[in-house]
This record gives sequence, structure tokens and C-alpha cells, in this order.
Amino acid sequence: MQDSFGREINYLRLSVTDRCNFRCQYCMPEEGIEKVAHDDILTYEEILKLIKAAANLGIDKVRLTGGEPLTRKGLPDLVEMISEVEGVDDLSMTTNGSRLAEFADDLAEAGLDRVNISLDSVDPVLFEEITRGGDLDSVLSGVEAARAADLHPVKLNSVIIRGVNDSEVNSLVEYAVSQDVVLRFIELMPMGEAADLAVDPTPLDEVKHEVESEWKLEKVSGPRGNGPAEYYRVKRGSEAGRIGFIFPISHNFCDNCNRIRVTSRGNVRPCLARDEQYELDIEESTTVEALQDQLKGVIVEKPHGHRWEEEKATSGEMSEIGG
Repeated sequence: MQDSFGREINYLRLSVTDRCNFRCQYCMPEEGIEKVAHDDILTYEEILKLIKAAANLGIDKVRLTGGEPLTRKGLPDLVEMISEVEGVDDLSMTTNGSRLAEFADDLAEAGLDRVNISLDSVDPVLFEEITRGGDLDSVLSGVEAARAADLHPVKLNSVIIRGVNDSEVNSLVEYAVSQDVVLRFIELMPMGEAADLAVDPTPLDEVKHEVESEWKLEKVSGPRGNGPAEYYRVKRGSEAGRIGFIFPISHNFCDNCNRIRVTSRGNVRPCLARDEQYELDIEESTTVEALQDQLKGVIVEKPHGHRWEEEKATSGEMSEIGG
């Protein structure tokens, strides 16, 4: 299905829980967030109907997110249910990786195609500081387990913040190359907890320059699941790998946006970076056809760009995060 701007919407990001076992500085308050009662989040049966409705509208890519999706009990069962939906050709998950070593084999067997793992440092002390208590070894074990389970390509997502982990750029590249996984550097978006932090995200042009200080870069096409990232082959002597850069702020990709997001409570956000959301009327008696009609209405209402682009057009300049 196309939105009102002629963009084909074929990608659904589905949050299965708001809960997370990390408290990353730019993502969640140190005390955590108010827990949503289990009865208030979508059941697996409701999620399945939603996926079927979305697939009937042409959505063929589904990504499970959170919070941390692996904190929800029985997630491999949901993966198996979704993998059997006709029309869903690509089923992936974004995770912090801390529980992936335990579940990677089950997820792969259930039908998960690939994973993205958040990793902002390979220094255990700094990692614990950024995540407010996270254990780096558990995440690195998760990366190894994902590779062994052939959840390919395994992608690492890194947000670089000046004065926090900007010294980690080439250490992250070295780790990704050594593990034969794809590393993507992503601009910090001023949303959620990050909107209120007095932090200075390192521009990705600077990050790229830092990589080029040690590696030769050659622009290449992206791996499976390629979205808006710009990808490069990195090479240093006999070492070689692949990295990417995602610029949601400085070089936004709104013109080609193909996605919508559904929260764990069943609210649809047609733009991931805006506050507007539409509550789905979904319960045990709701039919797939009724959900299709609801999703059609939301897709038609999808805005052209995120709010930062509008603010830029209005003010003539981009606000500094935390400024």
C-alpha cells in the first residue's frame, strides 16, 4: 500500500514490550520507566492478527523491538507464529544482545532471519557506565551465538557521543571486522530520554574521518535488509569488513521512508520520530479485515517528514541536541 505521498509502505516495526534490562543513558531514565501492566500490552494472538492484516496490505518486512524484546516470555513462540504468515519475507529483531546467547538457536529455528545488536563500546567499564550496569561479556556472547545460529547478517548499531564513547570508534570497527559482522554508526535522535540530555553527539562525518585515519574505505552496496544506511568496505592490511552510517537528522531519508511502528500497547505511529499515534481497536473479537481498514487509515495519514525537518525549515537551522 502507498501513503498519500506515493511511498510504498512495506516495513513494520513492532514493539513487543516496553521493558528493558539495561538503562542506557540516552534511551531510558536511570530509575527506568513505569511498567505497563501485562494485560495492557498486545497478546501474541492479537499481534498475529495485526501481522496478517499488515501482510495483506503489502507489508513484507517485520522487525521485533522493545524495550528489550527478549525480556518478554516465550518470544520464540511469537517468532514462529509470525514466520508462518504468508507475505512476510523478512523477520528480524533489534536487541541489546544480553540474552541472545540463551535464545539465538531457538529464535533461528523458529524462523527469525537476522538480528541487530546495540553496542556502543567494547570497553567493559565504559559499557557498564553507558548502560548503567550492563555486562559486556553477555552481549559479546550474544554476538557469537547469533553468528553461530546463522542469524545473518548480524548488524551492530553504535551511537557515538562526544566525551562519552568517541574514543571507541576504531575499537568498534576492529571488533566488528574480527567477528565478521556489520557495524553501523547511527546519529543520536533527539527523542525520548535523549531529547532532555545535555549531550553532544559526534557528527557522523567526524566518525567517518576517524575511521579513515586507520582504514581504507570503499563505498559498497548494503547487505540483506539494507535500509537507509550508506555502506563501506573497510580494509587495513589483511583485515577487511563492512561498516555503515545512518543519518536520520543531517541527511534524512524521509522521501523514501517505507515504515510504520506499532507500540506494545497497540498504538500505531506512522512516523517513528514523531509523537502522533493512533490507537488500534484490537481485541479478541476484532477481525483481520477490520484491522486492515484501521491500518489503511493510518498509512494514509503518514506525514512526509519527521518534526526535526519541519523545525529546520521553520527556524532555518537545526537545533543542537540538549541545547
